Amino acid sequence: MSGGLDSSFSAYLLKKQGYKVVGVTFALLPKTMANTRNPKACCSLDSTNRARKVADSLSIAHYVINLRPQFEEYVIEKFVAEYRSGRTPNPCVLCNQYIKFSAFVQRALALGADTVATGHYAAVEKSETGWLLKKGKDRSKDQSYFLYPIEEHRLSSLLFPLSGYTKEVVRLNMSGLAWDSSRVRESQDICFIPDSDYRRFMSRHVPLKRGAIFLHGGRRLGYHEGVHFYTVGQRRGLNIPFSEPLYVTEIRAEENVLIVGPKEQLRRRTLIADQINMLSTRSSGRAFGRVRYRQREEPCTYSVSNGRLEVTFDDSVSAITPGQSVVLYGGDTVLGGGTILQAR
Repeated sequence: MSGGLDSSFSAYLLKKQGYKVVGVTFALLPKTMANTRNPKACCSLDSTNRARKVADSLSIAHYVINLRPQFEEYVIEKFVAEYRSGRTPNPCVLCNQYIKFSAFVQRALALGADTVATGHYAAVEKSETGWLLKKGKDRSKDQSYFLYPIEEHRLSSLLFPLSGYTKEVVRLNMSGLAWDSSRVRESQDICFIPDSDYRRFMSRHVPLKRGAIFLHGGRRLGYHEGVHFYTVGQRRGLNIPFSEPLYVTEIRAEENVLIVGPKEQLRRRTLIADQINMLSTRSSGRAFGRVRYRQREEPCTYSVSNGRLEVTFDDSVSAITPGQSVVLYGGDTVLGGGTILQAR
């Protein structure tokens, strides 16, 4: 329970359906950040207090579980290391992979839970061949993209009560429950960057290192203060006067160099991903792939070999970014995905 609308309504639904519900909130932030004011973060002190009040109103037990060491190692440190290496990580994917559906699920089952439920807009379904991870009913809020790292053997222990709901219906139902609106809010933002100021956060972890910015073809256009301040597809912050808008098309961290070019030079057809998790037994085939949460799925072919996933799109895709996730779909079903290593 994050104290947000979705997890609060999920707890309400489960109790209404007859489950014996126990609410759990995570203590994730290092103690140096634990008291940081960030009302919208899912693991802040404000969120914990809101979750506790919701649990009290539902007359269910509420516990706070300390997962700070795991969060610091697998989310914060990985986040910093990825940016330092010129990649753009997705902290929500890291948190789902290492915290919510790994460390927490293990602890919950060890404590005697039968099922772990969250407020994600996604679905788990039993099939003849095993368990499937699927999109939720609300396509505009579907969060299956963030859940692809969940291993297939864990799906049988998971429940997504909002799988058949839309966000609008959840809001309407919540307004009819007579809960104080100040108690239940949307939980969002990256919890360890409360002001959304990536630049300031990274400056505390990675020293500035001036380097060159080159146009495709080798012409030097200017300088940057550190590759960790940039991501592929970025336009803002280059501060380079030019005849047309320029975008970061490549980050060469080992050379401390940015390559920039016009928007059309962002397009790529093929990518290689590592750290893969395939939920489908097929090692190759046709699919629809998505390389960012808000980008649309594009038809593609894929193959898995030696722990790598290669995806080739029918048409080129803009801003395929190392560090982000590629997720493959067969209709509504998640086939698997991985962390983008390179695009070409």
